[in-house]
Amino acid sequence: MGLKVDIKRCNINDLERLVPLFDDYRQHFKQASDLVAVKTYLAERLETKDALIYLAQSGEELHGFVVLYPSFSSIGLAPIWILNDFYLKSGNNKRLMAKKLLDQLSQDCREAGAIRIEVTTRKENHKLHKLYKDYGFEKDYKYDYYFLQVSEAVASDMLK
Repeated sequence: MGLKVDIKRCNINDLERLVPLFDDYRQHFKQASDLVAVKTYLAERLETKDALIYLAQSGEELHGFVVLYPSFSSIGLAPIWILNDFYLKSGNNKRLMAKKLLDQLSQDCREAGAIRIEVTTRKENHKLHKLYKDYGFEKDYKYDYYFLQVSEAVASDMLK
């Protein structure tokens, strides 16, 4: 029998459990560990409600998270959600947890009146490409993605 995984919307009471996992996620992308900065950042996102964070957990153990940022479509005259971060610790049931996370955020997105979820991932992240494609995300062949670096942000190298 498999692990029972629950998906829940993160709130400020989950912050202490989320900080080490989020710090691990950042280290995966070659960022230095900084628990204080991570805690400050996540607390601000939760307090201002400018991010939606979903947790995959069994009991009190966190297995992963997804971070979305609400935005808008001027053409569609409606909200959209940007799936910015998707992280699951190594182990069994990753595919099941990923699907459960996507199911919950898709349902909440529809209920909030958003018209789509957008995601960008690195070209070499084949596992996420497959997950998104299998789930029903469509690859955009019409538009190119550009960015303008306006500061020497810590994570700037990962965009190059």
